[in-house]
Amino acid sequence: MTIRELLKLGIEHAKLGYFEDAAEKFSQAIQLDSACAKAYYNRGCAYRDLHRFEVAVEDFSVAIRLNPGYVNAYINRGSVYRLLGHLPAALADLDQAVQGQPSAKGYSNRGRIKLDMEDYSGAIEDFTKVLRQQPKFAKLLLWRGLAYLKQGAHAALAENRREAYQWAILDLTSLLEEQPHHAEAYNYRAVAYFQLRNYYQATLDVNKALECQPDYAEAYINRGMLRHELGDFQGAIDDYTAVLELNPALQDRSYNQTLVGLALDSPEDATLSEDSPLNLRFRLADLYDSRGLLRAQVGDMEGAIADYTLALRFNPNCGRILANRGRVFSRQASYQQAIADFDQALELNPVDALAHCDRGYALYFLDEWELALEDFDQAIDFDPNLAEAYIGRGHTNIRLGHSANEAMNDFRKALELSWDSRKPERSRLI
Repeated sequence: MTIRELLKLGIEHAKLGYFEDAAEKFSQAIQLDSACAKAYYNRGCAYRDLHRFEVAVEDFSVAIRLNPGYVNAYINRGSVYRLLGHLPAALADLDQAVQGQPSAKGYSNRGRIKLDMEDYSGAIEDFTKVLRQQPKFAKLLLWRGLAYLKQGAHAALAENRREAYQWAILDLTSLLEEQPHHAEAYNYRAVAYFQLRNYYQATLDVNKALECQPDYAEAYINRGMLRHELGDFQGAIDDYTAVLELNPALQDRSYNQTLVGLALDSPEDATLSEDSPLNLRFRLADLYDSRGLLRAQVGDMEGAIADYTLALRFNPNCGRILANRGRVFSRQASYQQAIADFDQALELNPVDALAHCDRGYALYFLDEWELALEDFDQAIDFDPNLAEAYIGRGHTNIRLGHSANEAMNDFRKALELSWDSRKPERSRLI
């Protein structure tokens, strides 16, 4: 067969999804002509579709070396670099492609990379160039909507945040007008409405997302956080539980599955791309941590400890989770276990004022007043506005027989900070 025939046959195999057969045909073409850039390019595409990303990059690189103006090779190599997490290299390739031949494909892919790199303005600019010509391009409406959403989350001024969320809603609404059953669009629009404090519309949208896709784990997470915000703790627990039931293998350290999402109040910058197994572990740890917090708030202490313990399986070096479990142990008067958790938390973050304060209380109730005083002093050094640390130090000074004036000064300071001493949980479940 000739090179042309092999290339044609390989492309036909690829269109049918027979990527191994396609790669074999392109390899045969390369054997006939090792300087055939198209053969390397097409084999790179086949390897990409087989998720053999490293060898795909090698083939695209050979194609570019043989034909330095091969724009599609730059675009596809850049896309594979993005999948590998090599974002600067990916951006360099897409810059080269757009410079060589501006195209919707080039701008779309470059915008997607900029979105991953948190260059939200740059991503919006690239997506907008394409949407001016193709205003109903669904994928780009979703991506630009997400870019606006993330831009709003990072904006310093409230006015800029509000404007970004409103633009996100416009894009996602445009997408839903064309595709009224698009679960992701409803989910992300719910996030935007939530940030604008339109909880009614946010609830409608996240419910609609789950109606469109009943196994949409991210929407359950977002609805759980929305319910938490609205005070429906049991409803939030139910939603978090639904996520874990949707992914039962995840509870047995099977980290090779995917949980995609942008949580309403998540500190992470998740995008539409899949989480790595490592990031997945952290997401699951946060999920169990959140459910543990809710269970503690409704008085289910054993359930809270169980959830915090599961969270620590996925992220054993998280001081926040260790401290949260320690607080529940303290509420159960299991002070030795609480102190063990606070000790680990403070090894990970020695300047955690609240952990010092809570360990101080645990030590206080064990009559270890000298050690308790050290912790309260540390807590106040790290956070002079932590009212409960002054209360704890005041009581400890009394127990130690120190000057009554010292204790009174601490109690006055706590009152100045407007700490409500009648609150039973004393900020311990944060």
